[in-house]
Amino acid sequence: MSFGIAVIVVTSVLIVSIFYNYYNNQAEDKLVTVANLAESELERSNNYSFINSTFDNETRITLISADGTVLADSIENTDSLDNHLKREEVEKAINSGESSLIRMSQTINKNMYYYARLLPDGNILRISTESKSIVDILSDVALYIILVVIFVIACSVIISIRITKSIVKPIEELGEHLDNIENIKTFEELMPFVCALSEQKQKRIALDKQKKQFTANMSHELKTPLTSIAGYAELIETGIAKQEDIKPFAGIIRKEALRLVTLSEDIIRLSQMEEEEGQEVSFSSVNLFASAQRCVEALSAAANIRGITLTLEGEECYIRANNMLLEELIYNLCDNAIRYNKENGSVCVKVVPYDTGAAFIVSDTGIGIEDKYKERVFERFFRVDKSRSKQTGGTGLGLAIVKHIVQIHNAELKVNSIFKEGTTISVYFKK
Repeated sequence: MSFGIAVIVVTSVLIVSIFYNYYNNQAEDKLVTVANLAESELERSNNYSFINSTFDNETRITLISADGTVLADSIENTDSLDNHLKREEVEKAINSGESSLIRMSQTINKNMYYYARLLPDGNILRISTESKSIVDILSDVALYIILVVIFVIACSVIISIRITKSIVKPIEELGEHLDNIENIKTFEELMPFVCALSEQKQKRIALDKQKKQFTANMSHELKTPLTSIAGYAELIETGIAKQEDIKPFAGIIRKEALRLVTLSEDIIRLSQMEEEEGQEVSFSSVNLFASAQRCVEALSAAANIRGITLTLEGEECYIRANNMLLEELIYNLCDNAIRYNKENGSVCVKVVPYDTGAAFIVSDTGIGIEDKYKERVFERFFRVDKSRSKQTGGTGLGLAIVKHIVQIHNAELKVNSIFKEGTTISVYFKK
């Protein structure tokens, strides 16, 4: 509506300007025509008395002698008029033969349009008419402009209401049938919106399903150690356990409690990462080899306890990464390789630079992964060997956390494994 009014105002100004120029051109043409007629009459009768008797409220005719004396005037008495020799239009007509201009009249105190012509006998014939300013013309058409503006506003309101209703109605229908939105037919222009809603619906369904699955898995994971803790604690509390069994039972309770702590920490960490998904993560230049070296040193004791040979190969190279998340990824992959390894096995950690980035590779001689499970190893709580995971204290969330960190870094994750022979997990980072 505002735009429409602005267009009307600008258009009105342009029209007034056009009318102003047109009016001036018409006025000049009229004055020239009157001058021609007056000159013809002077030549025919050689008498200028007709000028004094000419009665025209819009056009004034003045005859001026070569010395500036007013010989005749169609409106004013010549006796009351002073010498016109210094009038601008008269001077220009004497010098160039004719002239036209707009100026304030000293006689009637109005803006006048003057046309003056030098006659063959040396006299100057001057024709004038009142000149309208742009403001005058605008005031003449102001009422029409206001009426047009009111009409446009009224039409705009009516049209806007109708257009709004036509747009809102299908949207309201979509809102009433969200559960069946993919089957609703609507305007072609709204189809991207419908597709987006349908996609959001599918994502929501998938997320709800994922949450339910996560809750069920988490309940199961928590139930097992809690049941074990409660059972052994009850044996000790009721005195059923023998004295020599109390210490082993206490050890089992401690082990299961530590497993619960680890599980809680992994659940909290995974939840934090999901909540922060989409938020900006700070990146810096990180030495991938140095980060791998720190993690290998931290896990060397755990590897020695299990008789696992843990080695690091490669060279220093830098990538754009979040240092804390990067070390968490490296630690989880190395820890996983140690937990699911064979007795006296080995874990080889490699850092391999290449033109556009660097690869972090962890290879183990462990139990391997069957082909049917390769796509599921990064699911929450999924374990290839559940009994081994319980023995080593695994939570089944380590690789799920790894997957999230890989996505945050826009890196590429690959898994190569041979069942009962070993697994190699590679992460390709960009510089």
